[in-house]
Amino acid sequence: MIKVITNKGIISNDLFHNVSWVSKLEECLIPIQEILTIKRGERSGWNALFYPPENSGIESEYIKPALRNPALLKSYTVQSDSAVFCCHKSKDELRQSGHTGALNWIEKYENIRNGRGKLLPEVLSHRGGFWYELDDTAKADFVTALNPDKRLFVSMPEENTFVNQQFIQIIVKDVNVSKDLVHALLNSLSGMFVIETARETDGLGVSSTKLRNMYMINPQVILDSDALEIVELFDKIKNRNVMDIEDELKDSDREIFDRKVLQAVGHEEICDALKESLLLYTRYD
Repeated sequence: MIKVITNKGIISNDLFHNVSWVSKLEECLIPIQEILTIKRGERSGWNALFYPPENSGIESEYIKPALRNPALLKSYTVQSDSAVFCCHKSKDELRQSGHTGALNWIEKYENIRNGRGKLLPEVLSHRGGFWYELDDTAKADFVTALNPDKRLFVSMPEENTFVNQQFIQIIVKDVNVSKDLVHALLNSLSGMFVIETARETDGLGVSSTKLRNMYMINPQVILDSDALEIVELFDKIKNRNVMDIEDELKDSDREIFDRKVLQAVGHEEICDALKESLLLYTRYD
C-alpha cells in the first residue's frame, strides 16, 4: 500500500493522514507530465525595463498582456493585470521600421548597471536572443499561485498572457485533450489534493518540480457524456471567487461537481475520505 501511495507522488510524511483511497484511483491516474508541461513563470531580471508604464511611448505591438500579481488571482478564470515589453527585433530592424518608441526604451537601459556594477546588457544576455528579449513563446493554458495559502485552485487566463515567476504555468501538450475537462479535473478534490501535497516542506510555496511529478485523473478514461456533465457542473462554480478550503468544500454546487468527477471514474465512494484527507492535511499545515 505504501509503495502504491508513494509512487503517486505523495511523500512518506503525507502518510500521517489516511490516504488509502489513492489505491482505488490507481488505474485511472496518469503522470501529470504525460499531458501537461508544468514550470515556473518567466523571470524578467529587471522589472523597470520589462514592465513599462502606460506613457512609455513604446509601440503597441511590443506590449503584451501579463500576469504579475498573484494576489489578484481569486477565481478559476483570470484576466491579465499588467503589460510586459516583448521585442524580438534587433535595434537595426527597429530603426528601419521607424519604431523609435521601442528603440528609445531599449537604449534607455543600455548603460544602466545593476547592484553589482554590471551593465544590464551583460546581466540579461542569454543564448539565442537579445539581452532585452523575453521568452513569451509558451503561453500558459492554466496558472496557479506559487503561494496558494488556503485556496487551492488552478485558473485559466482569458487571453494569451505572459506569466511571471510568482506563478506556476501549466501548458496542455496534447491537442486532442479537452482543456475545459482538464481545467475541471485539476480543480476537483483530487486536483486540490495534488496541489496541497506539492508544497515545499515549509508548507508554503508550491514546488513546480513536485507538481510535475504528481499524478492526476486521466481525462481520456472519462466517457464523453460524463465529460460534458463534469464541465457543465464546473461552469456553475467557475466564475465565482474561490473560497478557503473548508468553506469551499461546504459549497453545494462543488459537492455535486466533485461527486460527479469521482462517479465518472467509478469511485464516488471515496469522496468523503478524500475530502477528509484534504481537510486534515491543510489543518496540519
